[in-house]
Formats: sequence, structure tokens, C-alpha cells
Amino acid sequence: MCIIAPFNFPLEIPALQVMGALFMGNRPLVKVDSKVSVVFEQLLRLLIHCGLPAEDVDFINCKGKIMGELVKKSENKIRLLQFTGSKEVANQLAVDSKGKIRIEDAGFDWKIIGPDYDPEWSEYVAWQSDQDAYNASGQKCSAQSILFIHENWEKDLIPRLVDLASKRELKDLELDLC
Repeated sequence: MCIIAPFNFPLEIPALQVMGALFMGNRPLVKVDSKVSVVFEQLLRLLIHCGLPAEDVDFINCKGKIMGELVKKSENKIRLLQFTGSKEVANQLAVDSKGKIRIEDAGFDWKIIGPDYDPEWSEYVAWQSDQDAYNASGQKCSAQSILFIHENWEKDLIPRLVDLASKRELKDLELDLC
């Protein structure tokens, strides 16, 4: 099995996918984005230090284009490809792997704010909704796509959201830990 993981979740996605593969008795070949591959490399070193046989995971460091060529040339050697990333790359990998692929790409994630309005929480709810939608430049599959709010929140929450949105600039589309 082969795992191809993105840049924006350098530990969580490959760790979960690799551990799942190992638990099921597979020997995964792992390729993470080169910009963040050191993160997975350190996890792999930790796993080996804790007793994982080094030969149980294959780790490859290469550009995406090279990995695409390897997948294409692999013929029937890859039983399953687990890919997290863009639709365009996923479509090409689906063709190259002859459909032996599980794809995790952008989601359409929503948040629902129910009727239990509490004015003390309004500022935090607005900030959290803004962060869910726009932190990491929106480059996460779990980014909030739509927000449903009960009418009890409307008069207080919408102006706060409008205010936050009016202050956004392209340079500000990153995680705000305040």
C-alpha cells in the first residue's frame, strides 16, 4: 500500500494512515510533501526507537511529479493508494493506479449554532467561526464552508462576523492563536 500525504497536516494525516496500515498488517510506502517531510521522518525515527522494525515502513522523499511517475510505472505492485490532496492530482492518480485509490480531498464542512444564545460567548463564537473558515489560508480539508445560526444569535453574531471579515486581507489568512 502507498500513502501520499499533503503539506498542511504534516503529522496527523500520515501518522493516522500509517498506523492504520500497520495495524492491518500492511507495509506502507509513505510519501509526504517535501516541504514538511522532516516531520514524518522524525515520527518514523521515534516509532523505530520504540520498537517498530525499520523494514515495516518504506519512506520516500521525492517531488510529487516523480511520485506520480513511480505510481504509473508500478503496474500491479501497489494494491491500494491512499491519497490526501488536490482534486487534480487525485484524478491523475486514480487513472495511473487503475482505480486502486482512496481519496481524501476538500470537504464541505458546516457548523451549526443552536438556539442557546449566550452573549458572553458571542465574541468567541464569531472568532472561532472565522478561524475555522480561514486559518491556514483555508488550505485544510476541515475548513468551515458554511455556517448555520439560530435566529437567537443573529443580531449579535452577524455584525461580529462582518467586522472580522472586513478586516481580512490575503496576508492575514493564517492561524491566529490570540
